Amino acid sequence: MLAAVVSANAEEAKPKKVSFYSDIRPIFQGNCHGCHQPAKARGEYVMTTFAQLLAGGESEDKAIVPGKPDESQLITLIEPIDGEAEMPQKSDPLHAGEIALITRWVAEGAVDDTPTSARQRYDVDHPPVYSLPPVISSIDYSPDGTRRPWWMLRPVRPERDAYKLPVKTEPATV
Repeated sequence: MLAAVVSANAEEAKPKKVSFYSDIRPIFQGNCHGCHQPAKARGEYVMTTFAQLLAGGESEDKAIVPGKPDESQLITLIEPIDGEAEMPQKSDPLHAGEIALITRWVAEGAVDDTPTSARQRYDVDHPPVYSLPPVISSIDYSPDGTRRPWWMLRPVRPERDAYKLPVKTEPATV
């Protein structure tokens, strides 16, 4: 009985493994994805997919070496030296707790624990394949062949139109 209690306490004392999906990804989204995304890949480094996050950018150094935070370029760039860090640029350095969490995650093997339901399934290279034609719920059709832009359509407001003042017309001068 005592051995079960001791082993249960040892399990609780062991720190929880750092989760990429719930711990690391939000830090990157808030501080890095603005400049390191496919539309604007500063330093040719994209951090929005896990494979690209590990690969690195134009320096050709691996950004993240699983299990080796000392060899990971990302850790080198986010750690402040004399209060200044290279990344994020034009922003305050990451908090010490965030840096420690990222470093611990890399030391633990930099595992991607993103649930399959949250993974990106489609992209430009892998579009969805439909088993049936897509459902079209409405269609814009004009019998006479002319189309009116959406901004020309306005709701009918009878309450406003009821109070229209008569328009004074000037006699025509010839």
